[in-house]
Amino acid sequence: MIPDDPELRRALDARSGEPSPEFRGGLHQALARGRPAANWIPAIAVATVIVLTVASVGVLLAARNLAHPPHGGLVSGARTASPTTSPTESPVVLPSQAYLSAPSRDIVWAFVDYRLLFRSQDSGQTWERRQLPLGVDTGRLVFTFADADNGWALLAISPATQCQAEGAQIWHTADGANTWRLITSVAAERAGGNGIRAEQCKEFISFVDKARGFVTAWDDNSPPTIYRTIDGGATWKSSRLPDPPGFQTATGGFTLRAQDVYRLGNVLLVTAYGMQESGGKGYVFKSIDGGAGWTYTATIPSPAIAVAFVTESRWLQVILPGQSVETTDAGRSWHAYASDYGQAAPVSPQVVFGDASVGYATVRGSIQRTEDGGLHWKYIKTPGT
Repeated sequence: MIPDDPELRRALDARSGEPSPEFRGGLHQALARGRPAANWIPAIAVATVIVLTVASVGVLLAARNLAHPPHGGLVSGARTASPTTSPTESPVVLPSQAYLSAPSRDIVWAFVDYRLLFRSQDSGQTWERRQLPLGVDTGRLVFTFADADNGWALLAISPATQCQAEGAQIWHTADGANTWRLITSVAAERAGGNGIRAEQCKEFISFVDKARGFVTAWDDNSPPTIYRTIDGGATWKSSRLPDPPGFQTATGGFTLRAQDVYRLGNVLLVTAYGMQESGGKGYVFKSIDGGAGWTYTATIPSPAIAVAFVTESRWLQVILPGQSVETTDAGRSWHAYASDYGQAAPVSPQVVFGDASVGYATVRGSIQRTEDGGLHWKYIKTPGT
């Protein structure tokens, strides 16, 4: 059960009919970004996650293990631009998908419906359509942005069975997603490029500024890898997450999967989720040396609900009024938090903060914004709808 897995979220969105009363009775989140669901009946919540995971993971793993053809003819340094409009392009219809990157209080990016990229420079009040790299229509695409101009796209392609290997491309834009340049290319069948190896599936990319970025990778049989760069993605080095207390990496899927890396002050934080025989687990790791080494720092109370980092010590898990919780001591203790966040879908939202006050939550394409650190939320327009 891995929070925020784009492929499982895509499958869940595809099934987005009206949930049954039984389904609404339990909070489920097969793969989100880890947060506790206070006061949900634990047995129902866990059972829902397990049922959803069993039903979905087999389908998604089968789909993931189908080979995607690599992009022929693309070489590192190639520049592409794509049209911002198409006369035959259909509008986004909710429920759908939106993945957000919020590098600052005012700037927020949205990748919507797996096909449209938008930028807002006024905290989501207005949106402008931006361009995708050309030739990235196969594989799994995720984005990260350091500001209004600099962004990176990770395209994961051709995964091998059990994620033993996977090809990947990393693209960079320095002009607000008007043009893109391919800076790293990794083939699944041979040695990696620029320091990123072919081994493992590449999951998330996150840049904390214009120079420093991270790519996470995982497989079913070994600890997760976090690649780091200090030159904007030109070269990469790697480190592995250690097993946290109570978790033992073993073959057959008993492994962790690391999510996006965040910088809060001088500390880097990352969540990681995985399965043990006793059930799903979630943890927070930190690095104080730029990602060269990672140490366990906290256990996530409910691995079915994603953690949103607001500050170095204040983290939130938001889902429904009366159910949200927070920690103000970096995960050492958690308590109820009187957030009015609410949603219709019984799925954990992706929650990101641009600063300590302004944040965004998205689930099945709908977007809400908070301007007071997560206490109050209001819906804003999803771009493309």
